[in-house]
Amino acid sequence: MFKHWISTTAILTLLVGGTIALDTTTAYAKSTYQIKATKTVAKPQPYHVINPKQKTYSWDKNHAKRLMAMNYLGHISYFVTEKATLTHNGRNIAYYRIADEYGHDYGYVIASALAKEYDPKDDEKMAYTPTAKKTPAAATMTRVSEKNFAKAVPGLTKNKYYRTTKRLKLSTAFTTYLDMGTIKTTTTLPKGTIVEGNHTHSQMSIGTNLLSQNILNPGYKQTLWTATDGSVTKKASTMSAFQRVKRPAYLPKNGSHGDLYLGGVSALRRHNIGLAKQTVQLTSNGYVEVRNNDTTGEPAEYRAKPQTSVKIKRTIVKGHTRYLYLARSLKGFKTTKVSYRGTTQYRLAFTNQRKTYAEPNYSEEWNLAPSYYGLMTFGGKTFYTPYGETPDDH
Repeated sequence: MFKHWISTTAILTLLVGGTIALDTTTAYAKSTYQIKATKTVAKPQPYHVINPKQKTYSWDKNHAKRLMAMNYLGHISYFVTEKATLTHNGRNIAYYRIADEYGHDYGYVIASALAKEYDPKDDEKMAYTPTAKKTPAAATMTRVSEKNFAKAVPGLTKNKYYRTTKRLKLSTAFTTYLDMGTIKTTTTLPKGTIVEGNHTHSQMSIGTNLLSQNILNPGYKQTLWTATDGSVTKKASTMSAFQRVKRPAYLPKNGSHGDLYLGGVSALRRHNIGLAKQTVQLTSNGYVEVRNNDTTGEPAEYRAKPQTSVKIKRTIVKGHTRYLYLARSLKGFKTTKVSYRGTTQYRLAFTNQRKTYAEPNYSEEWNLAPSYYGLMTFGGKTFYTPYGETPDDH
């Protein structure tokens, strides 16, 4: 999950910055690769990418997910832990299964892309010393009274929203399943699109991962995941096309980015152990999007193409409940049919339960403020949402 869309860290995420051009020849259909034979390497040896300028990816065992964009990860070395033969279109192809020096699995790479020995420019050349994977402990959560949370609210990060005043083409950041390597592709923002962002005198940062499927399809069609960093533009003509607006009524207050994670307090305590089985994203441009996740997967699951995307046509706020009006019912959620015509036939209730929890942040150098979470009822189900970040020192 994300404490903030501009953050470059996420729980359990292996993130390496960098940008490469999208190789359109690697668009996926259903995988036609199969593992024919494997041989474990008793003493893993170091290997490196032969040509750093050539697009090289590591893959999952089905050759369906790109795990890393290796050619922009710098001059680093990998260790081959397994030699495998994959079949594809009647051909046998040699692959290596690789890991880092700590034994973290990075998937399969075509053998012809790697050469034995450490990368000549690797300045760390560490020995292979695998470490046992530790399961994080459950988080400590403390109930916060409404009075005390009200005192904390002014210190939370205030999300900013902008509306596009014209149709824009934007270079948008996508990434691989392990968040290792950034792939740019062009998306189009229609006139009137609301985005979460930050506008300074020199650049405009845009939370593209908070936009809807119809905008992000150019990346989803490549079976990619949106990057948590969002996108940045320094082009004056593009920056001037974003007009500041108020927070949309369909989004919750207190710095939430509209990201909802299935479960109550017990799920909240386990948020750093595994992924939520289901998530809902209220996109900045007004869609309800639902994802069903692999609970043992990587955080990129939260940024995959959603299974459902429905436009919010109208919002009415009454007290602590937002009534979202949709053109069609949302499968798996309680929606009420309120009309037989038009685009607002179904109504879904989104209620703030006014139950807030705090998770302490520990640091030897800083007195960090806690992270806050709120419980919500969305379409008859309980979810939690992270609130905005608090300052580093408090």
